[in-house]
Order: sequence, then C-alpha cells, then structure tokens
Amino acid sequence: MTPQTYFGLDNDENAWLLVQRSEGKTVFFRRFNNTMEGLNELSKFIKNQCEKPRIYIKSSGSAALSLLKYLCGIPDIEVMFVSQAGFKQYQTCLPKSIAGNSKETFCEAEILANCAERMI
Repeated sequence: MTPQTYFGLDNDENAWLLVQRSEGKTVFFRRFNNTMEGLNELSKFIKNQCEKPRIYIKSSGSAALSLLKYLCGIPDIEVMFVSQAGFKQYQTCLPKSIAGNSKETFCEAEILANCAERMI
C-alpha cells in the first residue's frame, strides 16, 4: 500500500513553494515558477509522488485558481483552499515546533502540509 502523501503550497512572488509530507515527515521542499511550464511541471511532480494526493493551498486570489486548473488533471486529488483567517486558526492547532522547523521561505507551505496531514 502506498502511504498517503500531503502537500502544502504557498505563493511567493512568481513561484509556488511546495512542501511534501509522507509518513509523518517533511520529505521535500521545492519551488515551481508560476508560469505555464512551471505549473505543468508541478502537476507532473505531484502525480508522480502518490496515487491520492491531499493538497492545502492558502487562498491567494486568482493565482490559486489558476493553479487549480493545472492540478485538476491529477486523478483522485483532494484540494483544500485555506483562507488567511483559517490559516491563522490552523497554526494554533499545530505543535509549536512545526512552525520553526522549516526554511524561512517555506514556513507557510510546511504548515499547510502539516494541516493537510492532520485534517480529516
């Protein structure tokens, strides 16, 4: 059985920051350009990682909706958009050590990946 894989995606200027979690561990950090080529690469990367990905994205307006267009090509995908208020609420539910473990630029993407892993 393939372990469930969780992703957090955060928009940083002209790129999407991806954090992948599997079996309770953060296993991957990567940046994908917010271009047609970069979004295609992101979609292919996620498809190759697992069968049923769960992705949390902090809602960032039209950029998040554009990303969704590319992610819809992934079979059995589950995507959750998180508002800024929801994101702050999720942070209060996570252990304090999680927010401080990641690289500065990937911190919010890591928190989103942790939320994806913990939410039912």
